Amino acid sequence: MPEGRRRVLSDNAYALLGLLAVFGERSGYELKKIADHSIRHFYWSPSRSQVYRTLVQLERAGYVTAREVEQIGLPDKRVYRVTPSGEAALRAWLARRPLPPDDIRSPATLALFFGDLIPREILLERLREVRQRAEADLARFLDIEVRIGADQRALFRRLVLRRGIAEARETIAWVDEVLCALAESDTELRFGPPCPLPGASDCGTTPAEHRLCARRESGEM
Repeated sequence: MPEGRRRVLSDNAYALLGLLAVFGERSGYELKKIADHSIRHFYWSPSRSQVYRTLVQLERAGYVTAREVEQIGLPDKRVYRVTPSGEAALRAWLARRPLPPDDIRSPATLALFFGDLIPREILLERLREVRQRAEADLARFLDIEVRIGADQRALFRRLVLRRGIAEARETIAWVDEVLCALAESDTELRFGPPCPLPGASDCGTTPAEHRLCARRESGEM
């Protein structure tokens, strides 16, 4: 296939091609589910329409083939498989250029950057939501690590998972640090009084968060 035609495919298209190469023949629906449980956490969360549109592009490029599979009691499904030229193009795409810097966008960090414009109770609520999501991610990643730990074929997926685990733990630690700083703050925020003595609730921080501060100050954390 001419080089010019290869260049029309986006990085997202190659990402889906990679999922097919790693996980084998899949339907668009199955591919969407795999993406939601893997690359969504660090790269891209494709919509179902994006998945099917991209599969059409890959089929036209000759990088995948499709076949109809009959299902009992369900509509037939169309499944896709990577072709040898598709695998070659994927390997070439992965090897042909240096990796750009990671583009990390964090709404939570942006909100905290403008934290003096947010009522204290709302800011605390948002931060706790961020922590809860990170805790849920950490639990899910640790469960996956246990399930794939013995599979030598999953080495690279396991290494990526370790980064997700580290980032979830880092997020939890960062939110704890922020909550502690807010609990300790002696400076009156624009939309609320300074944080009172530990155990009081006027500033919106909980007794548990005050105890966390005390542990940090004592060097236990």
